[in-house]
Amino acid sequence: MDFATILAFFAAIWWLLAVGVLFGSILGSFVQPLVQRARGRSDAMPPVSAVLPIKLLTPPFMVAQDSIFQQDYPDYEVLVGAAEVSSPALDAMQQLIAAHPERATQIIHSPARSATSPKLNVLAAPLAAARHDVILIKDAHMTLQPDRMRAVLENLMPGVGLVSAVPLAVRPSSLAGRIEVMIINGYARFLLSASSVGIGFGVGKVMLFRRSDLAKAGGIEAMGYTLAEDSAISKGLAKIGLKTVFAHCTVDEEIGMRTFAEVYNRQARWCVLRREQEFRTFIFEPVNSPLVASCAAVLAAPLVGLSGLPAFALTFIGWFAAEVAFTAFKGWDVSASAPLAFIGREIVSLAAWARAWRAQDVVWANGRFTVDAKTGSTRALSLNESAEEPVAYPRRSAR
Repeated sequence: MDFATILAFFAAIWWLLAVGVLFGSILGSFVQPLVQRARGRSDAMPPVSAVLPIKLLTPPFMVAQDSIFQQDYPDYEVLVGAAEVSSPALDAMQQLIAAHPERATQIIHSPARSATSPKLNVLAAPLAAARHDVILIKDAHMTLQPDRMRAVLENLMPGVGLVSAVPLAVRPSSLAGRIEVMIINGYARFLLSASSVGIGFGVGKVMLFRRSDLAKAGGIEAMGYTLAEDSAISKGLAKIGLKTVFAHCTVDEEIGMRTFAEVYNRQARWCVLRREQEFRTFIFEPVNSPLVASCAAVLAAPLVGLSGLPAFALTFIGWFAAEVAFTAFKGWDVSASAPLAFIGREIVSLAAWARAWRAQDVVWANGRFTVDAKTGSTRALSLNESAEEPVAYPRRSAR
C-alpha cells in the first residue's frame, strides 16, 4: 500500500470521526435538558447571595445587570464587586440600585491583588461579605431570564459542588460579533452534549456553589494560581468529592459590538488557558472543525471515486446546513450573514488554536500574564489598568 492510499485512509477516519462528533453533539444538545432534569432536581430555595463583578461600561451593561433584579426568587441579595472606587460602570450600577430599592444591594470595593485572576480579586471582598452560603456569580455581560436563578438552583443536588450555566451568545451588532456568536454557540453545543453524558466543566459566566464547600476546598486563595478561576474552582471541589454539572437551562451572553481584533484576542486567551487546564480535550479541538473535515474529505475522496473539489464542497456546505438547521430548531441566533460568520469562525478558531501551541503570555483586564507550561499556573508580568482585551503572545525560549 503506497503512502497516498495510507493518507487517504487516515483522512477518511478523520472525516468519519468529525461527522460523528458533529451529529453526536447535535443529538446530545437536544436531549441534555431532558437528561439533566431526569437526574433529579432540588426543590429547596435557600437564600442566595448574587455576586456581580464589574469593570467596564459596555452598551449591553444596563440590560444585563438589570436582569439580576428581575429574578422570580423569594430571598436573595445582590453584591457588586469592583476593583475601582469610581468608574462609569459603578455610576451605571448606582442608577440600577436606585431603581430597585426593594432589593438588598451593596457595592463593595475589592482591592485584593493576591490572586492571579483579576476577576477572582474582584470577587474576594463580596464573597467575604455575603450573608448567605449559596453563591451565584454572574458576569457583567450575562442576562438572566426571570426564572434562571430558580432553575439553576434546581441543579444543586447532594454531591454537586458547582453548577455552571451554558452561555448562548445573543444580540450581536457587527459581523465580528456574529463570528463570535458562531464560536460561542458552537462551543455551547459541545458543552450541552458533554453534559448529556454526565461530564461537567467550570464555565465562569454564571456559576452557583456553596461558600462552605469552597472553603473546604481551600477557599479562593487555593484557586488564585490561574486566570481560569472557573476551572480551578471545579477542580478544587472535585478534590473534596463534589462534581460539576451544567444546568438544564442556558443563559444569554450579550455580544453587541465586537471588532475582529477583540474576537481573535479573546479566543487566543481562551485557547491558551484550555491548553493548560484541559489539554486532553484541547488537542482534539480541530475534530470539531468543518474546514479541517473538508480538507480530510479531499484526501479521502479517491477512496469513493470522487474528486477533491466536490468532496470539499459537500462536506463544508453539508456541515453548514446541519449547524444552521440545528441552530434554527433550537431557537438560537441565525442571520443572513451566517455563511460569512461560519467561514470567519473557522479562520479565527483555527488561527487561535494554532497560536496557542506556542503562546505563553496573555493580556487580560489589567495586565500581562504568563502561563507556566509545566504547572498550568499563571503569574503577572506587568499591570496596566488601561488594558482591556486579551492577547496571546508567542512562547518565549527558556533562558
